[in-house]
Parts: sequence; structure tokens; C-alpha cells
Amino acid sequence: MTAGRRTEVSDIGLGLTVNSKQYADASDLDRTNGSLAFISSYQLDRHRLGLNADLDYDSTLTSEEATTGFVQVNKRRSRFVVRPTWAYQITERATLDTGLSYEDVSYEDVNQIPLSNYTFARANVTIGYQISERMQLVGQTAYDNYESTADGTRTTSVGVEAGLRYLLSETSSIRALAGVRHSDAETPIEDGVDDTDSFGPIFQLEWTKDFIVGGVELLAERSLLPSGRGTLLDTTGITLGFDYPISPLWTFGLNASAYRNRNPGGEISGNDRDYVDVSPRLGRRLSESLSLDLSYRLRWQKREIIAEDAVSNAIFLSVNYKWPREPLRRFSTLR
Repeated sequence: MTAGRRTEVSDIGLGLTVNSKQYADASDLDRTNGSLAFISSYQLDRHRLGLNADLDYDSTLTSEEATTGFVQVNKRRSRFVVRPTWAYQITERATLDTGLSYEDVSYEDVNQIPLSNYTFARANVTIGYQISERMQLVGQTAYDNYESTADGTRTTSVGVEAGLRYLLSETSSIRALAGVRHSDAETPIEDGVDDTDSFGPIFQLEWTKDFIVGGVELLAERSLLPSGRGTLLDTTGITLGFDYPISPLWTFGLNASAYRNRNPGGEISGNDRDYVDVSPRLGRRLSESLSLDLSYRLRWQKREIIAEDAVSNAIFLSVNYKWPREPLRRFSTLR
């Protein structure tokens, strides 16, 4: 469910999502996830101010797929994120974008699995320069601060990247950035604090292609991700989203993702894992609001310190109904 208002200089929106799944003869997998999202922006001459916030209440069966991989036990996770932003048009070609974000994650009754509450804050600055109609040069820097409440671990990280955005065609674009990061982890021990420094590469590569209906989005990225394991994780990930209408009534889709998680310092531990998730689907539109989806999901995981890998297979048949809605209306002042 979404609602919002729009004027010539401002946008405001509110979204609510509730997703409930019940399993026959496996009630320990039952879960109801919910999320509340708020977005807003205000345009003032060359300035653009924004404020976004998200509140998620979900299950560890899904929330840990990209980081810890502890998805065997169904426990609740609460996540709150707030993101203020400021953008400034320096000249006709040059832009400045800044942002702050604060994330607070907590788990309920996770004694069975080694997860701990944490906070994660980030400040970033991005500068862009348009050298042609198709190409924009981009440089950005970010500072991260991660704190785990379980053992008092604190990790700070600074990263610098440079690259470009390029318009391949009217419907296709590419964004490529690469750089380095430095992280400093402080862990309390009996006789003081264990301080560990590490360096590593970071990069982003994104390609998008739009069709008349549907499209393709491919993203490859290496960065430090916050996790419930009491540390940032050096994560290399690739995600693919593909939707293509085979006919006016049939649609083929594919969602795929793969992650490699490692400790930032390179030491081998239980955090080291490889994970792959592939989900093709075939959809049939029954009416303007009603559709039927048949999908298959394959998941594979391998941990560095465990000899055996884990494989999961599932088939889903879904009936979807979308309530008819109108786009956000534009309001104007009567004169």
C-alpha cells in the first residue's frame, strides 16, 4: 500500500508492506514480515533536500542471506534506517551529493544462533562532472562506523572511489567505480583493546537495460557490509534482475544473486562463506489485477571451515492480486 503527494517542488510518500507465509506441517517456518517506508524531497533553486526512513520487522530466515547466512532458525529482526540527503548543482556540468545514514538492527531471542545487535552509520560525498551528453565522471568518498553491542567491537572504515556513468543508448546505461578502503577494528580484550588495520579494494559495476515492458539490471559490487556477527564483512556480490514479456499474457523473469563473505583482515573464520540463489519464474496474467506465477528457487551455500555444502530446492505457485491505484497526483495552487 502506498500513498503520497507531489507538488512542483516537493515529493512525499509513504509505503506499507505486509508479507505472511504459512507452511503445512512445518509451523517453525511460518513468518509474517512487515516494512514501513517514508520518502520525501524538496527542491529549492540549486538545492535538493531529502529525508528517507525505513522500518523493517522480518525473520532471520531471509534477512541474513547476504551476510551471516544463519537462516536455519526463525527469529525476529527489527531494523530502523534514516537517511537525510543534500544535493547541490554547482554549475551546469558539476554536481555535489552528500548523505548521512544511521541504521539500528536488533534481534529477538537469538541464543541459538550467534547474532548480536549492532548500529551502523555512514557519511558520504559524491561529486559528478558531465563531460558530454553521454558521459559523467564520478568521484566519491565514504566514512563508516560500526558498533556491535555484544562485545563492544567498533570498526571504522574510509573508502575512496572514482569512475564514470555512461549512457549506452536511450534505454541502456552503465556505471563503473573502483577504489580502495581502509578499516580499523577495535575489539575489547581482557588486558586492553585489540586493534586491527586492514586495506582492500572496493568497486561497483552496474548495467541497466529497459524494455517497453520490463528490463535487465546487473550489479557487481565489493564493499564492507554490516552484519550481526559483530563485524563488518568484506563482501563481493553480484545480483541480476530480469523481466521480459514473452507475450501480452506471459512473462519470464529471473532473479539471481551470489555473495562471497570474508573477514576484512583476511583471517579465516566462520564468517567466510559462498552463497548462490537462483530463482526463475513464469507468470501468466489472468486479468488487469490478477496473475499466476510458477517459480523455482535453488540455493547453495559453502562455509570455509565446514567440509560439506548445503543445497536447497523449492517450487512455488503464487496467486497475486494488485489493488488498482492511481499515480501520485500533482497539486497546484489555485489562482
